[in-house]
Order: sequence, then structure tokens, then C-alpha cells
Amino acid sequence: MDVRKFQDSRKEKLDAFKKQYSFLKSEYSRELAGAINESDSAQQQTLTTRVQQINAELVSQLHEIINSLNKGEPEFDAKELDELTADLIQYQKDYAEIEKTKDRVATLKIIHSGSKNKLQTAQYIYYIYIAILILLVFYVAYLAVKNAIFIVVIGMLAIYAIYLLYTNSSILMKDLT
Repeated sequence: MDVRKFQDSRKEKLDAFKKQYSFLKSEYSRELAGAINESDSAQQQTLTTRVQQINAELVSQLHEIINSLNKGEPEFDAKELDELTADLIQYQKDYAEIEKTKDRVATLKIIHSGSKNKLQTAQYIYYIYIAILILLVFYVAYLAVKNAIFIVVIGMLAIYAIYLLYTNSSILMKDLT
């Protein structure tokens, strides 16, 4: 088998997984929120079952890709593998919690709030990075202006020094003649 074809097929497989995984995660969040907000208990039970099905599908997808990556696919980032493993563990815990609890709605709310907290934390970190970036831009602009003023002052001093040399040399020349 051609190495390039193998790498391309692996990349396609990885891209397909990422796309499917993102879709399932958004579907999971949507169904989870729907199950929490549903007032009809029969419909809520259906949605809870759907949440469990999506959870099981997520776990299955994660098992499959982690097993594949552990077989020695070096192009995959180790950090991303760790994140996928952590996601797998969390989804398995969520599933176990839903299965063993009697009040499934309360459990779904806890799971949903945990997901919501992670999203809020990520947003706060994003805002902090943006604020730091803006501060750095202002600092660089300050340094540029400060250096520009310094250069202008040095230039003016140089011109003044040349002027003094010229006027003093012309006075000296008059004295000599």
C-alpha cells in the first residue's frame, strides 16, 4: 500500500470522525436540554432514552477512534487523544448516573449544568485572551509612539547641533579672515 494513500485515508477517517463527533455532541446537548425542559413526562422519558442512545453512540465512536489511535497513528496530537479519553470517561459516567438514578430529570439537569459550566469557562478564557491581546496591541502602539517621539527629538537635537556647528564655524571663519 502506498504510504501517501494510507496517510490520506487515515486523515479522511479522522476528519469524518471529528465531523460525526461534533454533530453527536451538539445533538446530545440539544436532546439533553429538550429532556430537561419537557413538561410531558411521557415525552420526557422518550427524550431521556434518546439522550442515552446518543450517549452510547458517543461512547462507541470514542472507543473506536481511541483504539485506532492507540495502534500507533503518530500524526494525531497526544493532547487531543487525552481530551477524547476524558470525554469518553465523562460520557460513561453520565450514562451510569442516568441508569442508576430514580430522578432522571434531576440527573439530566446536573449533567447539563456541568456542560454549561465548561462552556462558560471556555468563554471566560476566550475573553481573557482577547483582553490580553488588546492590551498588548495598545502597549506595542505606546512603544512605537514613544520610540517615534524619541527619534524625532534626537533628530531635532542633531539638526540643532549641526546648526550650532555651522553658525559657530562661520563666526570662527569671520574671525580668521
